[in-house]
Amino acid sequence: MDNFNDARKWLEFAERDYNVAIHLNEAFRPLPVENICYSCQQSIEKSLKSILIFYAGDAPKAHDIELLQEMCKEYDVNTSMAQSITRAITRFATRSRYPDSAYDLTEEDSKIALKYAEQVLDQIR
Repeated sequence: MDNFNDARKWLEFAERDYNVAIHLNEAFRPLPVENICYSCQQSIEKSLKSILIFYAGDAPKAHDIELLQEMCKEYDVNTSMAQSITRAITRFATRSRYPDSAYDLTEEDSKIALKYAEQVLDQIR
């Protein structure tokens, strides 16, 4: 197994998710905050998994950003997201996908999601 190339593929997918979020943020009004938040959550998740794949050859089938961030710390990779942020972003994976909870998301949520998706990508690249 080629950990470098496998990790690179995960990071490329993370970058695509982030680019989708950027496009949605720039091109649509009203803002589709649920889609922006979901794409950013996916970007962060895949970015963190790329680190785990690079160092360990595998990543858990988990969507918990807090867990993934803690696992990355084993390899001296710290994305500096506070626990409150990792918990909020983790919830975007489900809250943004279903109508009952998607309407609770705000433009502020999408700004936070975009900020941290960019930050994590920048730290991992």
